[in-house]
Amino acid sequence: MHFRYPAGAPVDIYLMYRCVTNITITQLPSVSFPNRKTVLGFDFVNEFECSDSWRDLTNKGKMVLPKNLYFRDQFGKLQPLHGTNINIGGFSSNAPLLLRGDKIKIVAGYKYFDKAGREITDTATMFEGYISKVGSKIPIECELEDNMWLLKQTPVGLRTFSKSDKLSTILAFILQGTGFTYNALTETTFGAFSVGNETACQVLQRLQKTYGFESYFRGNELRCGAIIYIPGEGTTQNFFFQQNIISDELEYVRKDDITLSAVAHNYIEELTGKHTKDGQAKTKRTRLEVLVTLRNGVKTIKEIKKGDTVPSNNEGERRTLFYPGAKTVSELADLAFKEIVKYYYTGLRGKFTTFGIPFVRQGDVANIQDPILPERNGLYKIKQVDYTGGVSGLRQEISLDFKLNTN
Repeated sequence: MHFRYPAGAPVDIYLMYRCVTNITITQLPSVSFPNRKTVLGFDFVNEFECSDSWRDLTNKGKMVLPKNLYFRDQFGKLQPLHGTNINIGGFSSNAPLLLRGDKIKIVAGYKYFDKAGREITDTATMFEGYISKVGSKIPIECELEDNMWLLKQTPVGLRTFSKSDKLSTILAFILQGTGFTYNALTETTFGAFSVGNETACQVLQRLQKTYGFESYFRGNELRCGAIIYIPGEGTTQNFFFQQNIISDELEYVRKDDITLSAVAHNYIEELTGKHTKDGQAKTKRTRLEVLVTLRNGVKTIKEIKKGDTVPSNNEGERRTLFYPGAKTVSELADLAFKEIVKYYYTGLRGKFTTFGIPFVRQGDVANIQDPILPERNGLYKIKQVDYTGGVSGLRQEISLDFKLNTN
């Protein structure tokens, strides 16, 4: 495969890039097969696809392996995948080679020779997680999920958190025994919050649905909160139209044509002046809610009082936001406008496809440059990357979130 040398080199330099894929599968013992512990290594795959995003709790993927293939075991010895006694996915009495719950790591990239004639290997970890399903047909197809798969199998004990317990206390409780660390990106309280008779992932789903708190894994760290990106984290990579942008579904939109709105809310607890039988002060919980709209540079605010219906959204994008620190409708509105104004810009929206390098993840920044139409130049936060690889080559489909340099 030929394509242009990485950005910054003269445009007349072309090199041969050879795709490389290395898949490591670590067998995990099960009740039926307690002695499964082999580490398998594959350097070939028909195809794989996987994602890196904060929007869906779970990053998922798929891998397709031909049966007429060799794997490298933990001793470095090649073994045939097509052996007559090989049980691929638990469909016979033999110990299965691949099984739901096995760990998997996909590393992919390129090998090439630089201008000095040195061979360079440029790879990155595209996916790390677990096999969630093994197909029974040939070619062998496995479905994959990241660490959230383990939280879907992790039951949570009964507990009601106090009004003073913060998000970090909840995360520490639901993650106990998993070995995962956590990062509470929005440290706040939730009132009397109860968990139990559910999995750790279901607790995170409730936090997402009720409060708009997104959860995602970065390695073995679970991140959760209304804030998504950590300031200063991530890299900036260059992408050029007519060069390493292969195709795109990008639209150049002027902010005069954009309408944005958000429903922001919070809960305020106030003393009632009454007490319970055991002498505890009684409180009442009041919901503060406001609809803010940004259209043609004009901001409008509508308080949603008890019994009111939020007006339907007939144009533009609308978000639901939770601000635990806001004490008044005015504070809610100010915080909501600070959030939606990030998306009120003249520039590109959508996604584009590029090669496997430069490698990016969600949270990185795409520096998009167009030598022909420089008004399309800009820095954009990346909210999702979908990776594909295999015999058809390596690709990244990059979805933009918002523009950083909005002046």
